[in-house]
Order: sequence, then structure tokens, then C-alpha cells
Amino acid sequence: MIHDLVNQYIGALIAIFLLTAMFSLGLDLTLRQIVGSLRDRRLVAVSLLVNLVVVPLLAIIITSQISMDEGLRIGIVIYAFAAGTEGGPKFVQLIKGNTAYAFGLLVLLLVYTVTVVPLILSLVIPGAHIDTGAILVKLLLVVALPIGLGLFLNAHYQRLANRLSPIVHRLTMFLLYFLVALLVYVNFEQFLSMQASALLAGALFFILAFATGYFAGGPAAENRRALAIMTFARNGSISMMIAAEVFTDDPTVLVMVTIMTATAVVVGVLIVSVVKRTLPN
Repeated sequence: MIHDLVNQYIGALIAIFLLTAMFSLGLDLTLRQIVGSLRDRRLVAVSLLVNLVVVPLLAIIITSQISMDEGLRIGIVIYAFAAGTEGGPKFVQLIKGNTAYAFGLLVLLLVYTVTVVPLILSLVIPGAHIDTGAILVKLLLVVALPIGLGLFLNAHYQRLANRLSPIVHRLTMFLLYFLVALLVYVNFEQFLSMQASALLAGALFFILAFATGYFAGGPAAENRRALAIMTFARNGSISMMIAAEVFTDDPTVLVMVTIMTATAVVVGVLIVSVVKRTLPN
């Protein structure tokens, strides 16, 4: 009973977390910082190459070499193609990475994911026809509006933004850990019953994606941390939406995408916990 109730509202909880996380980012950033962070053309080009080409290829290669059910393979591939996790900049902020660049990169990746990925998936996965309308509405409400409100307050009412920032930040952290606990609870049985080969493939994907982003970030530590986070964690909410709408006849696709999304959140929290201990106060 409780499990079904939590499972029913988990999507709404994810949306609430993203709203607060995006609002928090907007309160702490300015448009000048975001635009300025994208002036490093080499870093932008490498970041896009890694996220849009290398990481999806990693998923395709890994799932082609490790035997697993077809639905599980498709789930990993869909997750890998959906670049640009909305919560990524918040994780970057927590480990003192280049938050402005992470958000600037997020904007570029989301535009790509919404406009191009549906077409690519239709080619990579036969029979996958994806309606982008619901995705666009979701991005507008959950990402664009709270970020825009935060940026507006920071630009025109900075004193209010400074007062709100620590409050919203604490709320975001509470929701993050609460969401992690719920995702683990809801998907615990799925974790236990999942094919070991699929879990191995997912773990290998996260390790290689994180390492690729980190080493491609260049000499600046804050850029390496930002790109590593933005590369390994993909857009779980969009990939879950695609899996649920397109592969209605194969529930294992959504199961695998959900497990990848939950794992990314858990791994992200672990990374934050480990890295923060190594950083100066």
C-alpha cells in the first residue's frame, strides 16, 4: 500500500526537487556569469563532443558486448542519449565546481535532447516515435521558469535573493536526500531481481562516463568536476518519459531507465560526500 502510494507520486516529488534546485541555482547566478562561462570554445566543443557522441557510443558498445535482455539494453541506451540532467548544476555547486559553466552547458544539452534525440532514437531504436510536446512543456515549467525567476530576483532584488538562497539551498538538500531514500525504497525489489549483466553494464557505463568527462575537462579542477558530473548523470526524467510513452509493450525498458536514474542520484550524493571532504572550507 505505502509502496504503491510512493510510486504513484514519485514523479511529482522529482519535479518539486527540480523546481527548488533550479530556483536555487538562479538565485546564485547571473546571466553574465552563464554567458561568460561559455566563451571557452575549446571547453564547450569538447563538452558537447563527449556528451552527445562519446557517451552514447559508450552505452551502445557496452550493451552490445554484455549479454542482457533487449528491453534492458534499450533502457541503458535511451538513458545515455538523454543528455543534460537538470540536477547536475546543483551537484556541481555542492562540490565547488564551475556552476555557471555547468548551467550554461545544461542549456545547450537540453536543447539538443529535446530537439534532436527523439529523431536519433527513432533511427537507433526501430519503432521509437517520440512526441516532444510533453517534454517541452515539462522543461518550461520545471527548468526554465524557476531558473528565470531566480535570475530575475538576483538581478533586480539582490538583497532578497541573498536571504532566500540559504533557505532554498537547505530545502533542496533535504529534498535530494529524501528523494534518494524514496527511489531506493521504490526500486529495491527491481534492483534485487535485475539481471546481473545489466547491472554490470550500468555500473561500467557510469564509471567510464564520469572518467571521460573528468579527463576531458582540461587543466582547471573546477571545470573537470563540472564536466564529470554533467557527463555521467543523464536526464532521467526525460528518458523515463520516453520509455513510458514509447515502449508501453515492454515494461523492462522503463524499469532499466528508472534504475539508472535512481543509481545516478545515489552515486551523485556519494560523490558529493566524498569530494566535499577533500575540499578546503
